[in-house]
Amino acid sequence: MAIDLSQHYGDLGEHGTATGWLQNATRLLEGEEECAEHGWLSFARGIAARDDGDLDAAIRHAAQAAHLGARHGDKDLFALGHAFEGIGLVFTDDPARGLPMVEEATQGAVAGDLGARATGMIYCMMIAVNAQVADWQAAGEWTEAATRWCDRQAINGFPGVCRVHRAEILRLRGFLPEADEEARTATTELASFNLMFSALAFRELGEVRLLMGDIDSAEEAFRQAEEMGVSPQPGLAQALVQRGRPSAAATGLRRTLGGLGMGPLERAKLLPTQLEVALILDDLATAESAATELAEIASNRGTPALRATADAAEAAVLLAQDALDDAAKAARRAHDVFTEIDLTYQAARASSLLGRIHQAQGDLTSARAQHAAALATFDRIGAVADADNTRALLATPGLV
Repeated sequence: MAIDLSQHYGDLGEHGTATGWLQNATRLLEGEEECAEHGWLSFARGIAARDDGDLDAAIRHAAQAAHLGARHGDKDLFALGHAFEGIGLVFTDDPARGLPMVEEATQGAVAGDLGARATGMIYCMMIAVNAQVADWQAAGEWTEAATRWCDRQAINGFPGVCRVHRAEILRLRGFLPEADEEARTATTELASFNLMFSALAFRELGEVRLLMGDIDSAEEAFRQAEEMGVSPQPGLAQALVQRGRPSAAATGLRRTLGGLGMGPLERAKLLPTQLEVALILDDLATAESAATELAEIASNRGTPALRATADAAEAAVLLAQDALDDAAKAARRAHDVFTEIDLTYQAARASSLLGRIHQAQGDLTSARAQHAAALATFDRIGAVADADNTRALLATPGLV
């Protein structure tokens, strides 16, 4: 019970109380013969270490939890420890080992071999890790599977966790009203028992509202996320750009990216916005650095979405450098991949970028076609700010 209370207060963000209960559990087990509870204590220590940013310790404790789960025949403990160790490895220099471990644990959940709590937690781990590595197709599939399981079990909490990821997927695929509804529902479902995920839901709500043109509501959601302990970036920087304050946006992004403990996959979510803001400010050196780092992350992690994001970043920098033919090739690669993996919004952004490249090349017919295609998508999905920017491009001399 002390272990459970430690995890509960950790979810609520009350880390002092969580630490106290973890120390209580440690004291209660002192002198006891080794049993599964020692493994559950290791698992709780792993979660605490992750929250403190000590990934090596989190992996070590998770491996011990899995070992003790196997030794004492506790399937739930083994599966959770094995999955959590795998997630830790995904964020190290050896990511290829990690995801198969999470997949192995997830099979036990799918087969019904685990208890309800372990099943829900492992579904959540699987969704989160796929979202982190930008494998949006897999994240979407597991989100739907988890939601169906929750519906069968009449469990109301885990859908809230899953809805945060589902909202992100819907946003990237261009279903903005649906994404807004999912994010709003998640903020309500999670408010009473998981502060971090509730904060993430507010940040996602801000991202959706920003695309829909409701900048005031977006900034309020970002404020709530930040007050609850989650960085509002990159959405806050994008809002500042829309407010005409790119220098403030650049400062905020630089501060966030300069923080300690941010892994490459987290950085990959901020770097495209840093690049975009840098180009607005004619800071080509920062833009080039962001594009180079994105390319390195995409090369190491290898998911199609990351590769396409890196290609789009490369194209934007090449356009600024007036290397137009290479820019067009990179933008086309990004567009094709985004289209193939059904990231509708990102594909439209790539079309708009390609239109600007063709415009710089003097190919106004192709430029007009790309801008028109992007505008049709932005209007259809309700991406107001992007639609307005694209209309302005289409209104430039020669394209009307």
